[in-house]
Amino acid sequence: MIYNVKTIEYLDSIQVRTYRKAVQTKPKITTTKQKINNRKKAEYERTKKQIDHSIKSSVNRTVNQIYAISRSNRWEYFITLTIDPNKLDSTDFNLISEKLNIWTNNLKKRYAPDLKYILVPELHKDKSKWHFHGLFANIGNIPLTFSGKTCIGKFVYDYVKKPYATKVYNIPLWKYGYSTATEVKDTAKASSYITKYITKDVSKVLENQHRYLASQNNDRPVERVFNVDYETLTKIYSKHLPNISYVSDVKVESAGQEIIYMEFNKDSASDTVIGNLHYEPFETKVTPVKIPTNEEMKKHSQESASTFKLPESNKKLTGKEYLTNLRKLKQFLKDNPEQQKLYSDMNIDFLILQAKRQIMLEEEKKENEQIRLCPDGFRFTSENPF
Repeated sequence: MIYNVKTIEYLDSIQVRTYRKAVQTKPKITTTKQKINNRKKAEYERTKKQIDHSIKSSVNRTVNQIYAISRSNRWEYFITLTIDPNKLDSTDFNLISEKLNIWTNNLKKRYAPDLKYILVPELHKDKSKWHFHGLFANIGNIPLTFSGKTCIGKFVYDYVKKPYATKVYNIPLWKYGYSTATEVKDTAKASSYITKYITKDVSKVLENQHRYLASQNNDRPVERVFNVDYETLTKIYSKHLPNISYVSDVKVESAGQEIIYMEFNKDSASDTVIGNLHYEPFETKVTPVKIPTNEEMKKHSQESASTFKLPESNKKLTGKEYLTNLRKLKQFLKDNPEQQKLYSDMNIDFLILQAKRQIMLEEEKKENEQIRLCPDGFRFTSENPF
């Protein structure tokens, strides 16, 4: 399968990833001989660089899994469960995980049959003791008792001093230590926050072990892949520009890849949102994009300078001027297909898409600056002089 666009549908948004180089997936078939060779290879002593890379990759996989589950569900409470060493060995991760599984199963059986949860371990500074953080939803009849405390971020106050802040509850059914529960007001922020507990140290200690606990009834994100030409993509993104809440470019140097991440808000009241269109814009039949292979991705020769010339100027090009030059180059290559090999390291359509996105961001920035101007031309200062 070959694709250059991946969509990931979460609870309240859709993430769209656009790849500069098309991604090709192949079914993995491992023979008995390959398994033996892989086992022998694993027996060799790995270098420190290889070990660090393996740990980093492992951390990223776990973080992505937790984030995907978290963003796909609407949570009610953020909880913290500590371990009293007098009641349970706080250094034995497997024992604590076993007790947590029993505890959550009992909660589902007796108090909340539709309970959803995800629990993530955090390692103490001594790198030996554990406690857990998690997200709960559909808590049913699980009892919570008000602790008499409120919190703003990490800061905790007496209720009488900050009665308007978020209330902190305790979970009396947790018998192995101290517990807290606070209401979740933003699922996306809570999802990002909970992933920070998966660190390099946690991955080292829990190597080859499952690093989080999650209920089976959690919703998972829906992933789809498409192969769409970049000109069509630009039209789609332009149409849905009001619904874009986040844009980012990420370069993966080791793979010669570049990815544009876009987050589209969902809005059930709007027919312009991608989610309500059932992805029809991406499913239109278009000509597959020709993406050069790694072998083809070489620097074009000095001859390319003489085949296509843009106006020479020391002046920095504006976004629109840069876009115009890219379009001229695209037309030149269309009229002179024999010259395309000289530009095989350039994905013109992708660069045009980037340029259009940059222009849109610049225009949006100018509009925001205009809003800050008073009708008579005076500009507000950042500080209030009165």
